[in-house]
Amino acid sequence: MNEELTRQTEALRPSVDALRGRLRILAILGIALIAVGYVSDDSQFFRSYLLAFLYWVSLSLGCLAILMMHHLGGGRWGFAIRRVVEAGSRTIYVMPLLGIPVILGMHELYEWTHADVVAADPVLQKKQIYLNAPFFILRAAGYFVIWGLLVFFLNRWSAAQDETTETSPTRRMQVLSGPGVIVFVLTGTLAATDWMMSLEPHWFSTIYAAIYIIGQILLTWAFVMLVCIPLSKRQPLSSLLSNDRLRDIATLMLGFVMLWAYTSFSQLLIIWSANLPEEIGWYFKRLQGGWQGVGYTLIFAHFGIPFLLLISSRIKSRIAVLVGVSISIAVMRLVDLFWVTAPAFQIMDSMGHGDHSHVGFALSWMDLGLPIALGAIWLYVFLGQLTKRSLVPLNDPRFDFQALAEETEGGH
Repeated sequence: MNEELTRQTEALRPSVDALRGRLRILAILGIALIAVGYVSDDSQFFRSYLLAFLYWVSLSLGCLAILMMHHLGGGRWGFAIRRVVEAGSRTIYVMPLLGIPVILGMHELYEWTHADVVAADPVLQKKQIYLNAPFFILRAAGYFVIWGLLVFFLNRWSAAQDETTETSPTRRMQVLSGPGVIVFVLTGTLAATDWMMSLEPHWFSTIYAAIYIIGQILLTWAFVMLVCIPLSKRQPLSSLLSNDRLRDIATLMLGFVMLWAYTSFSQLLIIWSANLPEEIGWYFKRLQGGWQGVGYTLIFAHFGIPFLLLISSRIKSRIAVLVGVSISIAVMRLVDLFWVTAPAFQIMDSMGHGDHSHVGFALSWMDLGLPIALGAIWLYVFLGQLTKRSLVPLNDPRFDFQALAEETEGGH
């Protein structure tokens, strides 16, 4: 049975390689686009690049989070998508390289890297022990080391389980995933604080990092759905990725849509009701000058429409609906990150001019081009990892794929 599953995965490789070939060309063009963006406007380049980096590192980390959730909870849905999220998690190794421009552009991105600004600001002076360039870089390196180790051991033991009928590799993955989730949340909280919240170092929110982490996982559910739907039509996943499993994934996606909306509204409600000038200003910037339109779009397209479509079992059984909702969520995750980060830069610019008159919604071609460029690189790496192993986990003691295949054939 294992040999047949491996052979079926190998049969998919020509199609995957052909897609990788097209992505290779797009990735090369993307690198050229990155160079053009830097030469044309280095200030805007670093800001747009941060947006792109935050989006794609979210997907790598979301894959790691869902992988650990599966090892802790089990369930057929996890076995159906495990190879997809394992391949996605292994893209974490390329993200430090893609993050180098963020480090190089720190002076353009973060006002606390400016000595003159810090010298004139008592608040930043008190935060300088944490918000300083050497410690920022050291922390970023530490995050990727921790995430990389989690990915390494989970994937190593998964490969080991493919080669043996002993249960020890699976047990190790379960044991690691418990504390691994806790470590993931802690490091994800610090990373969100460093990379995003420190763009406006006078403002803070205890829910901010949670919203970003939930967004990571939500983006990953959308991505998994878009990958799994075509795979569900081919062996070896046609038996495992049944309509019931796709509905399970859609239900999990719905859960995180609701969780994102709940935490986002909770942050708004708590800050707005407190009505403190140092807190409410963050929302005030994003609810005027055209930015309010982006906010309303997030309410409807990030929550309202997905909620209404996924709440119905009958509607979410339709593949076209699942594809449409997944694409909408994937796009809205980028819009959400743009709404969070871009106004911070405009306020920084307005402070330099001494007024806020030119603060308002603005979209650069790099805000669209650079996420696409990094996406081509990310997807090229992902597809290279996807078919390195059988698309069905082998010898896992928690799941009998052969019995499922016989059950499916019997049903037909």
